[in-house]
Amino acid sequence: MSRFTPVRRQYLVRTLVVTAIYAAGIFAAWYLIVKVGVSRPIAFGVALIPGLAMVGMFYNTLSMITATQDEFMRMLAVRQQLIAAGFALAVASVWGCLEMFDLVEHVEAFYIVVLWAIGLFVGQFSNRITHGVWGECP
Repeated sequence: MSRFTPVRRQYLVRTLVVTAIYAAGIFAAWYLIVKVGVSRPIAFGVALIPGLAMVGMFYNTLSMITATQDEFMRMLAVRQQLIAAGFALAVASVWGCLEMFDLVEHVEAFYIVVLWAIGLFVGQFSNRITHGVWGECP
């Protein structure tokens, strides 16, 4: 099987586009809200851009999984996503309990997506260890 199937290639291109929108949205929101001081309705709209870009990332992942024809590779992708989600939710839950009792500092909720992204690598590594292959998704 080719390392870059059409599904994987499409996934990677969409990921790059969504990541660029996310980065541009973060910069635009910071600049317009912090530096320029735009009105609240405009600030609200601009601040939504990076969050909606992450929604696009999740949709992109779902599209990749449903478009993958090889059932084994699809299983590896789903397994990777479950591990990533479990990793992110576990860390967020433990941190939240510690935060609730003022034992650790507050962390913004959007960092859960960062944990999910780290969890993707954990899931991919787990696939490699348990099944001998990394899987189709990066």
